[in-house]
Amino acid sequence: MSEVHVPSTHTATLEWRDQGPLFATQADATGLTYLRGLISGDIVAPPVAQVLGIAVVKADPGTVQFTMPVKNFFTNHLGLLAGGILSTLIDSALGCAILSAIPEDKDIVTLDLNVDFLRPVREASGLITVDAEVVHIGRNRGLASCQVVDSEGRLCAVGKSSCLVRSKAPTAPSPAATAASR
Repeated sequence: MSEVHVPSTHTATLEWRDQGPLFATQADATGLTYLRGLISGDIVAPPVAQVLGIAVVKADPGTVQFTMPVKNFFTNHLGLLAGGILSTLIDSALGCAILSAIPEDKDIVTLDLNVDFLRPVREASGLITVDAEVVHIGRNRGLASCQVVDSEGRLCAVGKSSCLVRSKAPTAPSPAATAASR
């Protein structure tokens, strides 16, 4: 008779810092200033980046580098990093590459995202790195491409995106800022 393996139970506690009043102060910053603030820690990362462990490592006009540790918590039944998690990392990096190259009165929204998965990404892949760069920025649209490598430098995925470049919307105060002012 074969032995049955009973999986271990794991517990995850998700914790993040509210962007709060800092979010409103970022409205007048250029994308590049915002990204460099994330690198220095002067600006609080969005909750999704905090939970996934996404970090901005480098930011220059039109190019960014992001990293993310591969955690067991984000793997599927095959032990592979879920495609949606990797796509979130790629979407973030591509959008920020475009954001780093547009004027301060503009913002971006993803129009489309294409990801080609080339190699399985597992927890053993370690820290994955995305290098993203702008391909083209027009009056209303930006295009960017990226490569994702694992800790051994092996190419795992490539991505491309187009983003709508639009005027920044007026910033509404965050719920935390509204509650604090009462």
